[in-house]
Amino acid sequence: MIDTHCHLNFKAFKNDYDEVISRSFKKGIKTLMIVGSNYKTSEKAIEIAKKFKNCYVSPGLHPIHVKEEKFDKKKYIPLIRANSRIVKAIGETGFDFFHISGNIQHVAQNKEMQKEVFLKHLELAKEFDLSVILHCRGEASDPLKAYEDLLLVIRSLLFVPLGVIHCFSANWQIAQKFLDLGFYLGFTGIITYKNCGQDLLEVVAKTPLKKILIETDAPYLAPEPYRSQRCEPWHVKFTAQKISKIKKITPEKVIEQTTQNAKKLFKLT
Repeated sequence: MIDTHCHLNFKAFKNDYDEVISRSFKKGIKTLMIVGSNYKTSEKAIEIAKKFKNCYVSPGLHPIHVKEEKFDKKKYIPLIRANSRIVKAIGETGFDFFHISGNIQHVAQNKEMQKEVFLKHLELAKEFDLSVILHCRGEASDPLKAYEDLLLVIRSLLFVPLGVIHCFSANWQIAQKFLDLGFYLGFTGIITYKNCGQDLLEVVAKTPLKKILIETDAPYLAPEPYRSQRCEPWHVKFTAQKISKIKKITPEKVIEQTTQNAKKLFKLT
């Protein structure tokens, strides 16, 4: 199994990330992708990955942090070059409208800033021939608008990046548009929840297995039966099991194919 999106570089794992990694490998995890949310956590991800075999990194600035931290490509370029063996993607980057507050002008400015930073991430990914890990979360009143806006930006580019829509949570109509552009869809423990929406379960059912990645977003989104507890990378097996039930195939088939998918997208050996 490959957990293609975890945050062992976050405070929740400050005191025991080494134990968590060891435990996850013992429970069937073969590879981990540790994802940065700003420069500091990107550096921390690299520090951790250097200590463990089969741990890789995706440095980037999460859209919720664009107001408090400038995305400086000049800082990230030497970080990537010096750690090319373990840096396998860029991000997470994209749009997060859920956490924006304030007046209309402030909201508009924040969205424009997120777009500018997103484009800089794509430039960086192109320069180093890396895939991108995309984050997308809409406003509570209009959860799909962020996905539509993200699609508009991607379609306006002269090139289409390779990547995954992390923690996909839109409907099948949106999913088809990203799949048509060549993106993978990442699914988390959310799909195991009893209150998971039918729209998302339909996406899981209809998305070709060759275009699916499994992930935890640890320490967040722990699956059933660990919901509300700290999520760990080995919990990704419950997401694989849920996909197997939805698609009426064996968990082993899900794990085998999603592992191949991750290796292909992130150029893992």
